[in-house]
Amino acid sequence: MTGQALDALNQDIKVFGDRQLAFMRSENRALLRSILFDVPRRSSIGWQCVYDAAPGLLRRLVEQISPEEIGRRMRRLCSRPYYLQLSILMCSYLGARQQRLLDAGLSPGQPFAGEKVEDVLFIVDFWRRACMAYRSDGRLFPDQNDGAQPILPMETVAQLNNQLELATKGSRHRLRRLAATLELYVFILHGEQRDGLFAHGPYDAGQGEQVVVLEFTDLQNDFMPWAGAESRNPYSNLALVRRFGGGHPHFDIFGGVRWEESDLEPYILAEGLFTRTGNDEIVPLPLNEVERIETCAAAAQNELFLKAAEWSPRYKAEYGVYLFANHLRSFFDLASPDGEWDGRIRCAFETAAANVLEPMLKRDEPPSIWSYMATTDGDLYWPVSGKN
Repeated sequence: MTGQALDALNQDIKVFGDRQLAFMRSENRALLRSILFDVPRRSSIGWQCVYDAAPGLLRRLVEQISPEEIGRRMRRLCSRPYYLQLSILMCSYLGARQQRLLDAGLSPGQPFAGEKVEDVLFIVDFWRRACMAYRSDGRLFPDQNDGAQPILPMETVAQLNNQLELATKGSRHRLRRLAATLELYVFILHGEQRDGLFAHGPYDAGQGEQVVVLEFTDLQNDFMPWAGAESRNPYSNLALVRRFGGGHPHFDIFGGVRWEESDLEPYILAEGLFTRTGNDEIVPLPLNEVERIETCAAAAQNELFLKAAEWSPRYKAEYGVYLFANHLRSFFDLASPDGEWDGRIRCAFETAAANVLEPMLKRDEPPSIWSYMATTDGDLYWPVSGKN
């Protein structure tokens, strides 16, 4: 690798790490604990699986479809993968690498005997190329565009905007309650990970108005072993689309949104609920569907909660294998939507987990990277040294 290429690689690692660290510090994510799930260990296990399995799997994928084409195919309503999966790929691979650097007792910039330079370069290059093709502003991060997260083509935004209904006190209340129910469902479904929830925009709607989209995806997951529920969601994805007459949203690298305003209701002018079908048709849903969707989501959430409450201490960490495999498989669905890669991805992650699971479970304390992330004053991820 040339010095220029190494500098570019390390710059990408730094800028991503800076933003992840800022996000984690703002939400105290490094201190996150849960009654139901062993969040630090499940994440570290999932990261190690991504580190070992993702480069080989994704190399096979890009033989069929380029990162740029992946990004372009993600530019649709309720896409899966979405921006979160790109960030999860980076933070998982780099997090596992950083753990290995810490375990080796190294300092920033010291050569790492186990460095997989070509894999690091491949993952970062895949992320950059897909992300640049995905975002419609040609940026990598929301903060490079005043906190914006523009994804959809403007013709799609216009199609959605033209089908919104004027907001009423009743519609605001019903859709707000539905969104809260779906948020809880996807949160429990994904083991207290913010997957299946994606906010993007704002999109200019003219006359000082803006459209913001809140998506709920993975609502009919059948890949993760615990995902099955008798109360199946009637739609695989949903999008709550709103037109605002004001307000200042700021989007983050994990698909969330924070508003400067504490009360958004005065700004909501129009809203609508949509789903995207298997043939990419965008279908508006009537408000009389809200109660059925909400009832199914609440019942399924309760089923999943009761399942998780009975998990063994081992499985409360081990489920990270399938949680993170579920992220990676979404990229393959863009090339082969029939799930033909599912078995290979599951097998690759289970094989990778066999090398790390037992040592991880035997530790009395969470992996050292969690205390490191909570306290480091330096770069979150150390640079590739380029030396043997």
